[in-house]
Amino acid sequence: MVNRKIFGYIFIALAVLLVMTIVGQLSSLFGAIIGFFKIFTGSLETGQIGYVLGKLFYWIAHIAITIALWTLGRKWTKAR
Repeated sequence: MVNRKIFGYIFIALAVLLVMTIVGQLSSLFGAIIGFFKIFTGSLETGQIGYVLGKLFYWIAHIAITIALWTLGRKWTKAR
């Protein structure tokens, strides 16, 4: 019971840290989104397409992990 509450606060702290990195790298996030749409113009080569998709996958995973940590942390710190 107490361990879950401690882990909940740790998860919330990690989620806040990840949100700060998202805010600090907004230009990279927008660059990944714009790069994704450049794929459909046909102006990118194969290696560039892989690079763009890798960056986009990173950002999707980053945001998903942030949401999961925040949700789980809030769930575990609530009073029962």
